[in-house]
Amino acid sequence: MKPLTLLIKPASGLCNMSCRYCFYKSASACRDNIIMSYDTVDLLIQKIVSFQPSALTFMFQGGEPLLAGIDFYKYFVSSVRDSVRVPVSYALQTNGLLIDDEYAGFFSENGFLLGVSLDGDKSVTDRNRSDNNGRSVFDRVMNSINILRSHSVDFNILSVIDDESVKETEKTYSFFKDCGFSFIQFIPCIDSESAASISMTAYESFLKKSFDLWYNDYIQGNYISIRHIDNYLSILLGMPPENCAMCGFCGNYFVLEADGDLYPCDFYCDSLNRVASLSDEKPFEINDKHRAFIDESKVIHNHCRKCRYYILCRGGCKRDRINGYSENRYCKAFYSFFEYAGERMLSIAARIKSE
Repeated sequence: MKPLTLLIKPASGLCNMSCRYCFYKSASACRDNIIMSYDTVDLLIQKIVSFQPSALTFMFQGGEPLLAGIDFYKYFVSSVRDSVRVPVSYALQTNGLLIDDEYAGFFSENGFLLGVSLDGDKSVTDRNRSDNNGRSVFDRVMNSINILRSHSVDFNILSVIDDESVKETEKTYSFFKDCGFSFIQFIPCIDSESAASISMTAYESFLKKSFDLWYNDYIQGNYISIRHIDNYLSILLGMPPENCAMCGFCGNYFVLEADGDLYPCDFYCDSLNRVASLSDEKPFEINDKHRAFIDESKVIHNHCRKCRYYILCRGGCKRDRINGYSENRYCKAFYSFFEYAGERMLSIAARIKSE
């Protein structure tokens, strides 16, 4: 038996926000954006039981997954509890607009880990994120975070960075710190209909600035978890990174759309990359098409083989690869960052190991 990880889109691409940099809006334009039916949930659980995993991880994402409604999640969790006899963990990524006491109580009771999208303070967040009527969402998201805290729900902050927001890295870091947000994931902006991927220069600047801010806090005994830095330290300590984008190749997980179709990655939910359906006899077996997708990510560029920092970089995420998926478009930024911060990361890893 082996563990099974599913990223589930219960509301497909449906969303109550219009973020300028949203890449999924155009990607989902060719599909019917629907709410997952209870019949699909039943079929999913039936296939999971047949697969007999050793453990299960459900990650709900969107669009905005809370648009599926609280009754959907109550039905889902109850059905899993009635049928599955292996360890189960739940995570959910949300823009926060629909969180209320009922949702927060449910998440607390069932051990959900939430990722809440918030780019920074009001001015930073409002630059790219608004509701479907063009209104600011900042105050509503902050109120939702307070509700989560009142119910002791574990949550991380998800902050998208682009060429503009990088200029305010210190302000954003200080804002998160002042709010007591101790688990932060910074997500580089990628190409969409309305926004361009973060530039090489901006990304390099962000990596260095954010590390300096994190490092200064760390040596003063104030630990703040920044996901990519945590993963670099894990690698230096001989442990595998938990972030699939930092593993060096794509993992054996599935994205489940609301209609029951399965894909190998959230960034590749299109007709060309559909690998299976819940209606298939064995949807969670890695088939030839899925295997070919994974194998593409294992190609290593010649200069990567000789690079002293490949052990840390590992080529990065497939979505950022060029030249037949062999070379990362941010290679120079990563190399410069590791030259800049590598010795300090090594010293911290040694310190952690000796504790």
